[in-house]
Amino acid sequence: MEKRPLREQLFERFIANESNADELERLFNFFEHADQSELESLIKAEFDKSAAEFNQADSPRLALIHNELARELFAKPQHPVLKLIRTAKFLKIAAAIVVVSTASLWFTKLLLSAPQVMPGSARAFLNVGEKLDTLGAEKAKVIYQHGGISVRTMPDGTIVYMAVDADSASASKLNTITTPRGGEYKVTLSDGSMVMLNAGSKLTFPMGFRGADRRVYVDGEAFFRVAKDPQKPFIVTVGGNEVKVLGTQFNVSNYPENDGVETTLLEGSVNFSNASGKEVFLKPNQQVLSAYGHLTLKEVSAEDFNAWTKGEFLFNDVPVSVVMQKLARWYNVDVDPQAMPNKNLYIRISRKADIEEVLDVISKATDLEFDLKGNKIVFKE
Repeated sequence: MEKRPLREQLFERFIANESNADELERLFNFFEHADQSELESLIKAEFDKSAAEFNQADSPRLALIHNELARELFAKPQHPVLKLIRTAKFLKIAAAIVVVSTASLWFTKLLLSAPQVMPGSARAFLNVGEKLDTLGAEKAKVIYQHGGISVRTMPDGTIVYMAVDADSASASKLNTITTPRGGEYKVTLSDGSMVMLNAGSKLTFPMGFRGADRRVYVDGEAFFRVAKDPQKPFIVTVGGNEVKVLGTQFNVSNYPENDGVETTLLEGSVNFSNASGKEVFLKPNQQVLSAYGHLTLKEVSAEDFNAWTKGEFLFNDVPVSVVMQKLARWYNVDVDPQAMPNKNLYIRISRKADIEEVLDVISKATDLEFDLKGNKIVFKE
């Protein structure tokens, strides 16, 4: 029987996560000197050999995986072998894999069997009319300039709107920024107000503010630092409720786990009203929950509800089921809230931590076992 080339054997062991240091060195020495066609041929050969093992039901997920593929390959490596090989050699083979992956069920299976669960990052989608742009942390550039309106993206994951003598048509044009699960983004509005969107959220706003007020619409969670303008109140519409301010800092959230619309005031004052006309004025470190036509006001530590904007998870006496839903949204994984134990958590940890580390910290703090099975957080009874 003809013996297979050494590079094929080495590549097969690499894919199976069985390579030792010497084998990795030899394999990547080949990658260093191989041309693109050789790399693609090697990957396709592995696909042809193993494609018969695939469950075809997995194929509808290929498009989703392909969209995330480049980000996963070049992000912080979780795979034990990949931690050893973040070099130019690896980037070369990664680029070749991206080329082949669109049609490769083999690579789909590789990603599905060993999910690369990453913390969220600066990612969002911008809709202006029928135009859709993908936003990320990238070089500063102007993406729109017309009628006195200028829109620029910044390297820190911020999009900045400026309106100078804007005409009415340009100023009134509505924009919508949507953050996916595993994404967050900052928006500087044309009046200088700053809005930070958490994962799985949406902000709709005009390019420039005209008329008697400054009105925006939110779904999900957002932190506002509103520029003062006594002549033009700032109004946030969220879940059928209105938050009216002149200049202040506050957090709004209507995630499903809140069971209503939650507004927390850090600085200044706000007037909160629901669809029934009931209203309440908030002072710093107060929170109102609007649910089922009722408003419930309570004293809180507002910083607890602002910690996410500073890169932290801070849960102070929060039910495990709520915590896990927030983790699932940030790390883009699944969870069954109904399967979580009836217990509250006190925990503070970086949002950049690996999810395994976060679950381990929670397990140690509660004596309850949590784990990541595939792409789902589970409670081990």
